[in-house]
Amino acid sequence: MTCYAYYPMKNEEKPEEFSRHSIDIAEYIFKDSAYLTNSVINTISARLGASKDLVHDAILLAGLLHDLGKVDKQYQEMPSHGFSRHEVLSATAIRNIAFKLIKKDGIENLFLDLLTFPILLHHYAQADPYKHAHYIINMKKERIDVYKDCIDQLNEVINYGLTHVQSDLGKKIMHELKNKLSKFEIEIFLDKELKELLLSNVFYPHKPAIMAIAGLLNEADGTVANKNRNIR
Repeated sequence: MTCYAYYPMKNEEKPEEFSRHSIDIAEYIFKDSAYLTNSVINTISARLGASKDLVHDAILLAGLLHDLGKVDKQYQEMPSHGFSRHEVLSATAIRNIAFKLIKKDGIENLFLDLLTFPILLHHYAQADPYKHAHYIINMKKERIDVYKDCIDQLNEVINYGLTHVQSDLGKKIMHELKNKLSKFEIEIFLDKELKELLLSNVFYPHKPAIMAIAGLLNEADGTVANKNRNIR
């Protein structure tokens, strides 16, 4: 038994495990693309006034946890059916954890958006923000029911995160996620800001920062997936 991030849809593909995919994404962002990632961190920090540690951890945790929704039983029991809308489960579950830990001031609210919106939009080439917003509003699901065979792999991802985060808030988020695994469920948090930012045409100062991080994540996701899933 295993925990899949991807299950083969074609003969020339092989399965990809959740922990390998998640950690490889973080490694790609901070090692293979280090020059670009560091530039994004420095620019966001300077323009928006967030510490480099917080921006670093928003990018790191977005990379590590972008597929968190895939550990849900509904996907793992039938992985051949695909992982549609997993990014919505990932983003809203992480928002639930982080929202309870932030101080609700401007900088930590910014961190919340820099972490969760890139996850929600990391398939942005295919994403329709309006559909995302309405799906979130109408979503009946209240939690991720963690598949038992995903526990060890998710712990591996969390432990990797704990050794690489740079801020106290990043550590708190990782520890809280680890605590939730004992109950085999991760609650989902639905808030109005998700709808407002996705549907609004108003310029938000942090929208370019969100899309810069989503770009890093999307590039890493595609490159790592192609490498890990290709049999040749």
